Formats: sequence, C-alpha cells, structure tokens
Amino acid sequence: MKRKLFIITIMVCAIFLAAGTVWGIKGGIPANDKKPPEDPTDPPATPIDGYYFWKLGHMDGPHTASKAFGISRDGKTAVGENVVVDFTRAWRVDIDWALSTEEDGIPPLYNELQVMEDLGVVAPSQPSAAFASSDMIDANGEPIDCSHYDKVNLVLDFCGSMPVGTFDIGQVSYGIEWMEPVLDQDPIDITTYHAIPDFGGGIADMSINDVSSDGVFLVGTGNTKTGPKAFFADTTVVDEEGVPIPVQLTIQDAVTEQTLRSSSAQALASNANDEAVIAGFGSTKTAMRAFVTTVVNPAADPITDGLVSSILPILGGGKFAEAYAITPDGAVIAGRSDSPKGPVACIWFPGDDPATSEVETWLIREIGALSKKSKDAAALGIAYRPGSTAGELIVVGRSKTILYPSEAFVWTGNPVLEPDGPYTLPDGTVNDYIGYFYDLEKVLTKTGAGEASLMGSSWILYEATGISSAGDRIVGWGINPEGGIEAWLVTNFPYDDLVFTHE
Repeated sequence: MKRKLFIITIMVCAIFLAAGTVWGIKGGIPANDKKPPEDPTDPPATPIDGYYFWKLGHMDGPHTASKAFGISRDGKTAVGENVVVDFTRAWRVDIDWALSTEEDGIPPLYNELQVMEDLGVVAPSQPSAAFASSDMIDANGEPIDCSHYDKVNLVLDFCGSMPVGTFDIGQVSYGIEWMEPVLDQDPIDITTYHAIPDFGGGIADMSINDVSSDGVFLVGTGNTKTGPKAFFADTTVVDEEGVPIPVQLTIQDAVTEQTLRSSSAQALASNANDEAVIAGFGSTKTAMRAFVTTVVNPAADPITDGLVSSILPILGGGKFAEAYAITPDGAVIAGRSDSPKGPVACIWFPGDDPATSEVETWLIREIGALSKKSKDAAALGIAYRPGSTAGELIVVGRSKTILYPSEAFVWTGNPVLEPDGPYTLPDGTVNDYIGYFYDLEKVLTKTGAGEASLMGSSWILYEATGISSAGDRIVGWGINPEGGIEAWLVTNFPYDDLVFTHE
C-alpha cells in the first residue's frame, strides 16, 4: 500500500495509521467524497502489454475510504472494508468479473461501475470488515464456473468463496464467515454465515483473520480476561446451535517450553500432511514474539496436546517480532522484527545457521525497509514463484520512506542466508543476492505499467496487504489523486526480472 497537497496529506495519513493497533486496523479517516473529474482520455485497450494497476473505487451509496485487506489464494476474490458515514462495512470483489470485458471491449472497472459487493451486516449501522477469503471451489476442491455472476443486475453468488472477518452488534464483537450475501435478508438466514461470539472479558474484539482455501478451517483472535487469545476453529465441529466451536490456542515452544501470555493467529496454511499450520504473534513478559504452530491433532483435549509450536527468532539487537503471513505450504513465514534501526520486514524458514554452534529449527532473514535510516517496515503477504529468475519467493507489505510514513513494497528472493547471486538489477547495478526490493509505485512507474493503466503520478500506494498464491495479483490501499483513501489491485505482476523502460 502506499503512504501517506504534501504536509496536510502526510499529517492526515499519519493520524489514520496511529488509529490502528497491532491487533488490526478496523477504522478509517473520512475521505474526499467529491466525485473525481471525468478522465478525458479513453482507457487503453485490453489486454495491454505488461500488467495492470486498477483502482477499486467504493461501494454503492454514500461510501468513502475503501481499503483492501486481503485476496484469496486463487486470486479471484478481494476483500476489505469501506467507510459508511461513521462506521465501516465489509466488501468483496469478484476480480475476474470486475476485469472481464463488456461488448465495448472495456472492463467494468474502466466503465466506472461499482464493483464492490456489500457483504452485509447482521445489525444495521454496525461496523464490519473482511480480512481474507477462501477460494472459488466446490466441496471437491474443483474450480467453480462463476461466469453467471453479475453484480450490476444483482445476480450474486460467492461461487464457493467464503470471506471472513469481523462485525459488531452493540457491545459484542463476532468473528464471521460469510457463505452467502447477508445484505437485505429479512429475516436474516443464519445458515448463510458463521458467527463466532467473543470469548468474553476485556475489550470486545473477535476477529477471523484467515481461512483455509476450502473455507473449513478458521483462525483468528478474541479477547479474554487475561488478554487476546489466538483460536482455531473447524467449521464441521459445531455446538447445538450450529456455531463453530473456537478452540483457544496456548502457544508453548516445543524446545524451550516458553509459553506466550497472549496470542493472535494471523495466517493459516496446510502442510504436506494436510495439517493446519498457523502463524501469528503473542506476548512474553517483555515483548511481542512471532510464532508458528502446527495442529497435529485437532481432536486433542486439550488441543495444546495436539500442537507443535515454535517461538520464532528475533534479529540481533531487536526486542520484538510479529508474523503476519505464510506460504500456502506453511514452509516460509513473513512479518517483521525489531532491529537496532527500527522494525524491518523479514522472513523465517526452516534450517540451521552454520555460523553458530546452536542448532536452530527456524532461521530469520532480514528483508529490510525502504528507508535507510529510521526504519519501520512489515511484510504482510508472501507467495511462491518456483523457477523465477528473480527468486522463488515474493513478499509484499509496507515500509516507511523518506517521503511518507508508509509505502507499499515488493521484495523477491530466495530463503537463504548466504549470497546466491550475482543478480543484475534493472538499473544495471549488481546484488550479491538474487531478487530485488522496491516500492511498488516505483515498479509501476519505471516499467510503464502505471502509465498504461492510467494510474497517474499522484497516487500514494500506502500498503500492500495481500498477494495471490501465484504471486501475480496484489491488493492494498492508498491515497488516490483526489486525496481520498481507496483500495487498489495490481494484476499480472511480472514473474521474472523487472525491465525499467521509463524515466
């Protein structure tokens, strides 16, 4: 995503960022609700050479300040939130439908249609937000033909995808999985969603942060009297009212037996044994620590007996670490770690560092930050790109720069500690490591993709929040040329090396 008229825009954006906490940003600042001027330039024909930048607009009605928080693994569903007067509302976008061409040869997005579908809320004027989504697949894991979907004519169908997130009713917060559109149901059909109530105690803040590709497994965070607690839920295991039963996770390192006091499950994957692998973070007596845990036996009672957990290492000189994303196979984790110059984006992967006498199970590698001095960066999405000449991993996130409190970045490389280059960057310089690390706006500008997509030069891409499993679709939010907060999408991101052809 990208961050934050110069001084005013930066101050407003900084206030917005400060409103979010480490447990998740669920608010927004009022955006400029004036209708943007019509663009006198016809949009380019599709497909264009290269790849695309798409602004996702806002939901129908008096809505402003849209943000994309996630994208499904198959890259077909984007989700997020939209400010409606003074509260937020969850949305989803059927990406393939939104990009499909009409009879005039122009995608609906360029026709300025409202492509965001309101997921609906169970109670009027109560906040909601969507953070992730399962894939468009049937019960057998096969892709579903969703060509009949048409938001304009209200032919709505999730086509197997199930967005997850949070919503409030009064003083109670719920984690929610939408299975069908809830909007305008009267009465509400409770079979169209799963709503998991808050554990009780502390601040009401129940949230489902991620979901398996088939929509069966859920992970998230809920508050207890002693603080936030990570949970895992199997939607096939329900109570007498048909509500999935969330199981609180106690994270204890398998080697040191250190136990986290609080915890938040941020990301979910499935390993080669079809076991659920969960990444997140929690607190010790002194600081936040990243963790990974494998649910070896979901039926174990207590479930702690069926968990194998590791508290992940911190960079040298750092005091805390947090994990936010994980590869689909659970093998590589992305997040941030503190360092002597501030928090930096990083990845964790299995292995043993030959430079130390200790036997490690997980290694940490610094990705870095866009600012060279005062650093503040976090990796929020990660995917594999096997065979890519620019590295088999692609990571997206946010980083402080010399201009803005935050800008979206893209990093590519391999899960290695020692140099694996040389690698020639687009500007002709050579790296010891394969891959690159750039702010996304620079990539779009230098490759010409932004110009071809009519992106313009006034966007501040604040934060890249998610990436598809293939690494080709990226979502996030930023400040548009009119000064408002708006969600965006990048498609067909280059698989291999970047080519900078524009000054």
